Amino acid sequence: MPAIELRPGFCVFAIMLAALDRNGAVLPFVCAMALHELAHAAAMLACGGKIRRLTLRFADLHMEAAGLGYRQEFLAALAGPLMNLACGAAFRVCWPDFAAYSLILGLYNLLPVWPLDGGRMTGCLLLERLPPAQAERVNMTIGACVCGTLLLAGAFWSLVRRAGLWPLGMAAYLTIRLVGLARRAEVGT
Repeated sequence: MPAIELRPGFCVFAIMLAALDRNGAVLPFVCAMALHELAHAAAMLACGGKIRRLTLRFADLHMEAAGLGYRQEFLAALAGPLMNLACGAAFRVCWPDFAAYSLILGLYNLLPVWPLDGGRMTGCLLLERLPPAQAERVNMTIGACVCGTLLLAGAFWSLVRRAGLWPLGMAAYLTIRLVGLARRAEVGT
């Protein structure tokens, strides 16, 4: 049985979601997140891995696993977004809110930015071919390029296409969030 750690940020996140939920968005969002993480766990266990610790943080669940090679870790990382994309397709008619949140979560997690699932998958592919230090540098460079592209796209839609400030604001938020997740993963908190 894995150790489960509940951080104060998770409680703050849960309270914020409940307080701000005026249109019933929390249930489909939480269901999409839960199925995403369950798919990761099922794939890890199916690949022979063991889940040592679950840490619930602000808008995030971190799983510490052991016993996975690069290929198995790639499959375990892919399982979450695949589950979301499948749910997005399967529930688009009968539960469109859940389908939309699932699609957004799946696509977001496929971004090749560490520590998102796409960044983990990219890292696994790189580690198959490169020494660890070089693979990490290449993976971080790819992530930085993706974040830069997000910012450029947001600026383009906001300033050139005159779509308002929300595209640039969303791109900036995602970039800041991704950089924060990468830093937190580096220090292991």
